[in-house]
Amino acid sequence: MFKRKALCRLDPVPRREGPYLYDWLKPLDLLQIARMEKEFFPQPYSLSALIWLALMPNTYYIVIRRGRLVVAYIGFRLFEKAAHTNSMCVHPDYRRKGLARELQLVANQVAINRGARWFTGEVRVSNTAQLNHLMSMGWLQVGHCPRFFKDGEDVIVVWKWL
Repeated sequence: MFKRKALCRLDPVPRREGPYLYDWLKPLDLLQIARMEKEFFPQPYSLSALIWLALMPNTYYIVIRRGRLVVAYIGFRLFEKAAHTNSMCVHPDYRRKGLARELQLVANQVAINRGARWFTGEVRVSNTAQLNHLMSMGWLQVGHCPRFFKDGEDVIVVWKWL
């Protein structure tokens, strides 16, 4: 049921850095990701939605594990020359350690290896930490969509040349 994504020999995963393993999503990781989504996002992806996304062509999930624990992840989909973030999360116990930055850099390289030239995404206006993080990495705010989410919150559209 769960097929492995085509790997590129230049991909920066899997790799170990200190106690952390940067790796491709494994089926059992989805349970942990679904729990993180439910705990930390106002509109989380369900387990079934995550499975559906993970199985879609041109969709990639990269996780950071400490032992068996998923401490961070990013999911993105490729559309021709664009990579678009589905979701990204670092567990609060592991924030402020540079994991989000490193994870985004790994995702950037995976996207570049598959032909992407830019990354896009949306950030809730209330998620100032994520917005500040992306701006510090050279991302640009390129749009604003009012009432983007079901709860009525606005979103800021972000973009970065790779």
